[in-house]
Amino acid sequence: MAEPIAFRYRAFISYSHADTAHAKWLHRALETFRIDKDLAGRETAAGPVPASLRPVFRDRDEFTAGHSLTEQTRAALDASAALIVICSEAAGKSPYVNEEVRLFKSRHPGRPVIPLIVSGKPDDPGLECFAPALKFKLDAKGRVGKRKVELLAADMRETGDGKPLALAKVVAGLIGVTPDDIFRRAERERRRKGRVRNAIIATLAVLAIAASGSAVYAWRELKTNEAFLTATLETATEIVDAAVAQAETFGVPRTATLALLTKAEALFANMAALGRPTPELDYQKAWMLIQFARNYAALGDTGKWKARALEAQAICSALVSGYPDEVRYRRGLLTADNEVGDVLMAQGNLAEALKSYRDGYAIAERLAAADPGNVHVQRDLSVANERIGDVLKAQGDLDAALAQYRASLARMTPFRDADPGDASLQHFVSITLNKIGDVLVLKGSLAEALGSYRESLAIMQRLAKDDASNASRQRDLAVSYSKIGDVLLAQGDFSEALASYREDLAITARLAAADPSNAEWQRDLSVSHNKVGDALKAQGKLDEALASYRDGLVIRSHLATTDPGNASWQYDLGISHERIGDVLKEKGELAGALAAYEAKRDIDQRLVRADPDNAAWQRDLSVAYDKIGDVLVAQGDPAGALAAYQADLAIASRLAVKDPNNAEWQHDLSVTYDRVGDVFLAQGKLDEALDAYRQSLAIRRRLMSLDATNLSWAHDLAVSYGMVGVVLGKQGKTEEALAALNAGREIIARLKERFPDNASLAQDLAWFDAEIAKLAPPAAPAQAAQ
Repeated sequence: MAEPIAFRYRAFISYSHADTAHAKWLHRALETFRIDKDLAGRETAAGPVPASLRPVFRDRDEFTAGHSLTEQTRAALDASAALIVICSEAAGKSPYVNEEVRLFKSRHPGRPVIPLIVSGKPDDPGLECFAPALKFKLDAKGRVGKRKVELLAADMRETGDGKPLALAKVVAGLIGVTPDDIFRRAERERRRKGRVRNAIIATLAVLAIAASGSAVYAWRELKTNEAFLTATLETATEIVDAAVAQAETFGVPRTATLALLTKAEALFANMAALGRPTPELDYQKAWMLIQFARNYAALGDTGKWKARALEAQAICSALVSGYPDEVRYRRGLLTADNEVGDVLMAQGNLAEALKSYRDGYAIAERLAAADPGNVHVQRDLSVANERIGDVLKAQGDLDAALAQYRASLARMTPFRDADPGDASLQHFVSITLNKIGDVLVLKGSLAEALGSYRESLAIMQRLAKDDASNASRQRDLAVSYSKIGDVLLAQGDFSEALASYREDLAITARLAAADPSNAEWQRDLSVSHNKVGDALKAQGKLDEALASYRDGLVIRSHLATTDPGNASWQYDLGISHERIGDVLKEKGELAGALAAYEAKRDIDQRLVRADPDNAAWQRDLSVAYDKIGDVLVAQGDPAGALAAYQADLAIASRLAVKDPNNAEWQHDLSVTYDRVGDVFLAQGKLDEALDAYRQSLAIRRRLMSLDATNLSWAHDLAVSYGMVGVVLGKQGKTEEALAALNAGREIIARLKERFPDNASLAQDLAWFDAEIAKLAPPAAPAQAAQ
């Protein structure tokens, strides 16, 4: 029977670069394969038959030196229920294919390995298509042995099974039924898909005929009915929106859907051009473009999303200039400004996004001033506040961002209180409370942030309970649990943090399983896996944490590959590499940790080059340098480590000067000073080390004065006192050294009283006692008696 675990992928496709075309065909064929309803759920030797085979992992990442798999590939193998090997002469000789097969078989001997021959001949020295790890059994240590394996391969060549039967054999191997059963159903599925696709194409064809006819008719009738063409365009746009949604539902390939959308756009442009230019027609054109922009956003095409949004913005801007008193046109421009800002945010262009959002805010402010009792208009202004706040937060201007969020909350709370039964107002306020909490966390005000998050959670729980089938409400509830977990983790309450994160994970897993094609829900699930990993790592459960992080990496790798231009998904992928590097470093696997950190650094460098003003990306790049330096220290390369730390210090210093009130940036700078001090200390440069440690100590004293409840900062302050004491001791300044060490020990002792089961604190306390004993050894018995 199948292993009782939840797999991220139905299968992993292993192949040589030479067979990329075959791999792409197989990947598409499997992910669009429809399993009949009478088969789905049937119990087989491979477990219950699934409703679909999505997702299937196809990747061709290179290997590091020594043919070691990348973390991304290793995680995907572990998360796959089966391995499909595309077999050819190239694959038979490929060390990469061989290593993927060897690792999969050694780690998961109970999972199926399915060969698919595309060329070559087994057991022929010149045409061998089976990799050694596929052809032979593995020994107890996971090495390729000499005993052959009986292989039943599918052969997609016309001289073999042919594509349809070969695909049926692969599917049968994945779900545990007979190939004949699959083959007969596959033929029926092929005919059904043809009917569905033809129906969708026919929908747009009918639309084309209808729209063209309507345009000609409208051209004749415009003298008496100028609203006719406007209504036709509005209806046609709604039909296209429905067609795109149907295409997604029925699994029509994304490229085909985009092609249909492009044709529909051209049709509507021609149709609109036939009409006599009027403000109403232009206004409808703008709304049509905004709808097309949103369709492109849903399909992940940020380029066309931006182009259509900019077109709509230009039309609305001209309408407002010509008709400044027309409220609808101004609201249209507000919508277009926000749409442009959204796509610029998605692309990581913060400066231009802020400009577009501020243009929208100016419109919303005038409309709100003209109608102060209108909740919808006031809400538009609050949304504008929050969009601006989002950009300011991303740029690191925390005080300004907090002011925007609090202005939004102050405006909407009275409306919420006046109508407590309005779920949309309750929801809006809860989201604003979360945003306020986010900024307070960045400022280091954890207790205040926790209060804001819990107030939001209470609202979300009521909303989710009242509307249990509303996926959006469930998602928001998951976010609230996650944010509360973040604060609890920062305060050192690891068990409660893990409990909160697991509430989040349970919700996001249900949502992602319900709609695997929803990229945002998949991204949410990857975040949940990372959060659980954070709490497990804090508790010292490294293997469990690594497994959770790798689950997140697999999802993020897929998303980043799907849309390389989406800066947010690239950023997320870098974070996953960093998390994995942290655990590997703690486990002592330094080479793997260094590779993970370098992967993170490379992503951060690309993002920073694309937008040098993005403070969050600058900060992440500095952290990547920091972590690389840590590994180089552990590997005995102090010169390389110092170079990495100094690159980090240059970035961290600039950020800390830019916003002295950003507690997180100040904390980062203190950590970097610590690292520099560590290298100088190891090199025997005591004066340089002491200067670095004192810089760190001064920063941490200031942070503790802001929030004495922040346990993480308290621990860091103790560390700074300890390292200053160590250097002073080596310089022979015993009295000063003991004062610093005792100050640090007192902080650790207080923390230990609050968390008596924390093993890390016990170790810290023992370290301080040992360092103090070196400088002030206990008195001899005789002296003690006196």
